[in-house]
Amino acid sequence: MEYDPDFIERNGTWVLSVLAVLMTCIGAMLTFFLRSRCSRIRCFCFECEREVVSLEPEQVSVSVK
Repeated sequence: MEYDPDFIERNGTWVLSVLAVLMTCIGAMLTFFLRSRCSRIRCFCFECEREVVSLEPEQVSVSVK
């Protein structure tokens, strides 16, 4: 009787690569949402309403070192 590897053993590298790409895309999308100035975000079946902190020009200071 010959050993027959299962799907994960045959395609483990491919599966890991696809999962890494998907998680990277999800992470980039969440980072975009976090940095956006939108008060209402809808993506697929998720929805979020939030209060965006307003920043006035006099509250910003830039210093050069």
